[in-house]
Amino acid sequence: MTKLAAVSQAEPESPAEGLAGPVQDRLLDAALACFRRLGGKRTRIEDIAAEAGIARTAVYRHYQNKRAIVAGLATRWLAEDETRLAAIARDHGRSPAARLQAFLLMDAENTRRYLSDPCLVEVLDEVMRNLAGLLRQHRSHIRRHLAGLLAEGSTAGAFRGEPAEKLAVSIDDLMSRFHDPRLAADLDKTVWHDRATAAVDMIVRTVRAR
Repeated sequence: MTKLAAVSQAEPESPAEGLAGPVQDRLLDAALACFRRLGGKRTRIEDIAAEAGIARTAVYRHYQNKRAIVAGLATRWLAEDETRLAAIARDHGRSPAARLQAFLLMDAENTRRYLSDPCLVEVLDEVMRNLAGLLRQHRSHIRRHLAGLLAEGSTAGAFRGEPAEKLAVSIDDLMSRFHDPRLAADLDKTVWHDRATAAVDMIVRTVRAR
């Protein structure tokens, strides 16, 4: 499935040690353009540098190799997902139950949206194969936002009074079928959405205060 298999054989170095800024974003945008035009396997650091309009040697000041650039792309996408979910969790204009439902559906749909772009599928497949630490960290961040929402709902009397962190882990486990792009690709989009909605509705009913 992936053309990026040659990029990484082990856990990645940290992509630019968490650096973010105009040059890093420019390089990531350039890499994505090259991956779409040439494919991940054929893309070279020279291609990315040319696309970004900088010297080849300048790339290495920000990313050690192409593996780190792939990790940088994935980190940026996952951070965007987390930002959307955090906004839902903090939306006090909606009830805790409505926020929980929206949060879980958006979390599932974040995975599904990657399937609309073959390049994103390719990069995400490489991440799942060789950069699993990024995904583990991503899920940990999401569970933290989820636990905060559950704790708030419990305090307000909307949810059952169970430990929020433990409940967040259980819910994340129950929804894991919808967090795997490979499983999402196995189902028609409408069928997948119906199943995700049914699972979320069941979870929301279960955690409501009785």
